[in-house]
Amino acid sequence: MKIRLHLLFFMFTFLVSHTGFTQEDYKDTKLVSTIFKALKKQDEKKVLKALPTLADIKHLIPIVSAAQPDYKFPEADAILAEFKMRTIEDFKKASKKGTAFGVVWEDIELKDVRYTSNPDPNVAIERGDFVMECISHDTSFLITMKKSSKIRGTWRLMNTLKFTLL
Repeated sequence: MKIRLHLLFFMFTFLVSHTGFTQEDYKDTKLVSTIFKALKKQDEKKVLKALPTLADIKHLIPIVSAAQPDYKFPEADAILAEFKMRTIEDFKKASKKGTAFGVVWEDIELKDVRYTSNPDPNVAIERGDFVMECISHDTSFLITMKKSSKIRGTWRLMNTLKFTLL
C-alpha cells in the first residue's frame, strides 16, 4: 500500500512538473519579438516578417481545402499579397491610434504576453490569440494579434493587429 502511494505521488509530481516546464514562453516567440520591434521602430517592412511565407501558405492550402472542399482558394501569391496589404493597413491604424493617445513608440516596454487558444475545429493547426501588454511612459495599452497560427513550428500573424488603450 505504501509503495502504491509513493508511486502515485511520484507520477502526479512528474506530470504536474512536466506540463509546467514544457509550456511555451510566448514572450520569446519570434512573432511577439518581431511585432514588438516593428512597433518600437515604426517599421512597416519589419511587421511583414511576422506573416506566413509563400511556402507556409502552400503548406496550409491542402489542409484547409480538406476542411472546406467546396471553397475555391485563390493562388498562394494572391493570398500573400492580401495578407501584406491588410497587415500594413492594420499596423498603420494601430500606430496612428497609439500616437493619438500619447504613445512614444521608441520608448515602449513589453510588460507581459498572454496567449489564448482559439482553434478552428475543422483545421488541425494550432491557432490562438496573442495579447501583448505594453507601456510607454504613463500610457498602458494592448496589442492584440487574433487567430495567429503555428505553421511548421513557427507562429505567424494570420489576422488583425489591434491597438487597445488600457
